[in-house]
Order: sequence, then structure tokens, then C-alpha cells
Amino acid sequence: MVRIALERDLQILKNLLIDMAKSVNEMISGAMTAFEKLDPKLAERIIKFDEQVDYYEHMVTITALEVIALQQPVAKDLRFIISTVEIARNLERLADQAVNIAQRVPNLLKYEDNITMACTFTINIMQMAREALLMLEEAINAFVSEDSRKAQKVIFHDDIVDQFKRDYIAQIKECMKGNQKLIDAGVEYIIVVQNLERVADLACNIAESVIFTVESRLPKMEKAPLVRELLSRELPVFELLHKHARLVIECCHRLPLALEAYQKGDNARFEEIARHIIEIEKEADKLKTNIRGHLPRGIILPVEKFELFLYLKEQDAVADSAEAILNWLSYKKVPITDELYLKIEALLNQSLEPLKYFEDIISYSGDFLINWNEESRNRAKELIRKVRYDEFVTETMATELKKYIFATTEDPLIVYFLVELVDLISEISHHAENAGDLMRAMIAK
Repeated sequence: MVRIALERDLQILKNLLIDMAKSVNEMISGAMTAFEKLDPKLAERIIKFDEQVDYYEHMVTITALEVIALQQPVAKDLRFIISTVEIARNLERLADQAVNIAQRVPNLLKYEDNITMACTFTINIMQMAREALLMLEEAINAFVSEDSRKAQKVIFHDDIVDQFKRDYIAQIKECMKGNQKLIDAGVEYIIVVQNLERVADLACNIAESVIFTVESRLPKMEKAPLVRELLSRELPVFELLHKHARLVIECCHRLPLALEAYQKGDNARFEEIARHIIEIEKEADKLKTNIRGHLPRGIILPVEKFELFLYLKEQDAVADSAEAILNWLSYKKVPITDELYLKIEALLNQSLEPLKYFEDIISYSGDFLINWNEESRNRAKELIRKVRYDEFVTETMATELKKYIFATTEDPLIVYFLVELVDLISEISHHAENAGDLMRAMIAK
């Protein structure tokens, strides 16, 4: 009887995820149609549908947690549930890519005549879109049929889309060189290409979740077996740092949604997002405490433990900054013009940029500290330099935004509120840079 109830719940979860996948696939297809035909009405519908996908992700997560709590699944059933949550997260990010593509349409309408006369790279981009969509569809089919061979083919196909990206960006740049009027439009096309490449990457993530469910293995880790073996056996702290980084990143990536809800005056939506972020931040705090309290005594490193703790503290401070922003926004609702909101949103997105390097920095640094792999150290240092640059860009944007606030806002209370908000947002990239510098100090010895 228990098994029948579990199978019923698993089927409900599977059906919910399939419905979500269909919606996301339609969003991406619709976004590319809107892009190809420069249809602003279709683009707007795609953008508005993103909220439905967010709701799907929420329902998948809640359902999965309920099944775990009530049915206590094990083995493959448990892996399936874990994978559904991960796949839902990737589908939500795929919907974000569709929105990003749809948002290019109004901008491209300004340059339609120049593009038509001077360049023909639209056809190439649509070819890339078909390849990326094929990968997504095959990944979902692999999930439905629980076929790890199909999933593996999706992963192998990723190199094709990567090559498309390199070729098409080179073509677009060459076209831009030939006609300066195309520079703004060319940038929009490059953004679309990058988003399509990200669609392919997320499709691979879904395929890897299928392989994890069916075969209980992680393809990503198999690309570096020595690093995987040593991190899990000799240096488990880096695996825990990975988990902590993922929680921090997930926490911060919800901030733009909270800011949007704040601007729209949607208090219920803001509070829901805030609760979710705070829950993730608390989970990160628990993991931080676990790392500090359970670091194996026998661990041998060319660095001191307190240096690892300092790094962990700065990484955790990123999540604390996200909570501080939410708290500050909850104190008072101030009127923000659409132009100012876009500038604040741009600053927030820029401040989040350094976070995309965290996991790779930890991986490469761990490889160097264990194997003395000089190439890994160089890769880590290169990523840390990118973190520094992104932090510099954030600070520059923050300074300009403060000038704009002082120039356009007269109420001193609102000025104070907005300037403090800018500082709190900038703290995210500031702590990210500090974490990067601490890691660089460890691998420099």
C-alpha cells in the first residue's frame, strides 16, 4: 500500500515537471519566433508568462519536499525526486533565457531597416536556435523515458552549439566592423547568441540529472576523476564549500525578482520571495557552521585552516548582503521612477556577475592545493581577475547612480533610502571580490 502511494506521488511530480517543461519549450520557441519576425506583442506575452514558470518551479519544490517528508523514499526514488527539483531549477533558468531573448525585440525594432539592408546573420542564429531547442527536447524526452543513453547524446551535442556560438559571434563582429550603424543591433544579436548557448548548457544540466537518476553517477565530475576522488576522499571541505557556494548563488539570484515585486507594490509576492531567500540563507548558515565545526583534524593543506574560515566568512557575507537588501526594502516603500528602477536593476544584475565564477574558482583552487596542478591555479587566478573587474564595474555604476539620485531626487529621506540601497547592492560584489582575494592568497603560497 505504501509503495502504491509513493508511485502515485512520483507520477504526480513527474507530470507536473513535464507540464513545466512544455511551457518552457514553448516560451523559448515563441521567443525565437518573436525575434525572427520582430513581433513585440508576442515578445511581451513571452515575458509575462515567466511568472507561470516561476509558479511551476515553486509547486515542484513543494511537492518534492512533501513526498520526501511523507513517503521517505530511498535509492532511485530519492534520486528521482532530487533530480526533479534540480531540473525544475534549470527549467526556470531556461525561461529566463527566453525572457532575455524576447526583451531584445523592442530594441531591434529600432534598427530593423539597417539590419535588413546590411546583414543576413539572422538565419544563422535561427539555425543555432533549432539545435539548442533540439537538445532541450531530447533532454526532456530522456527524462520522460528515463533513458540515460539519450541524455548522454544531449551532452555530446553541446559542442555543436558551442561552435555555433563562436562562429556566429565572429560573423556578427565582422558585420559590425563593416557598418558602424549596426553596432547597437549587433550587440543585441550577440546577447541572443549567448542566451541560446546558455539554453544548450541548461539542457545538458537536465540530461545530467537524468543520468544521475538512472545510473547514480554525475557526468560533470567524471570529466576530472582525480579531482573528484581527492575532493571527496582527502579534502571533503572543498565539496562543502561547493555546496555552500551554490546556496549563496541561489539566494542572490532571487533578488531581482524581489526588487521587481517591490517596484510593482506586490507585497505578497515580495514577502514570498523574501521568505524563500531567507530560508536559503539560513541553510547556508547551517552549512557554514557544519564546515567550521566538523573540519577533519587530520587534514593536511599548504594553507592554514583559519584562511579557509576567512574565505568561508566572506562567501557567506554575500548571502548576508542579500538578506540586508530585503530587510532594507521592507522598511519603507518609496516612489521610484521607471528610469531609476532600470538603473537600480542594472546595478543589481552587475553586482551578481562575480558569483557565476565562484564554483569554478573553488574547483580549480582545490585541484591546485591537492595536486599542485599549475594549470588549475592559473585558471583560478584568471577567474579571480574577472571577479575583480566585475566588482570595479559595479563600483563605477554605483557612483554614477548615486550622482543620478542626487540630481533627480529632492526629498532627503528618499535620497538617503536610495543611496543606502545602492551601497547594500554593491556589497554583494564587494564581498565576492574579498572572497576571491582570499582564495588567491591561499593558492599563491
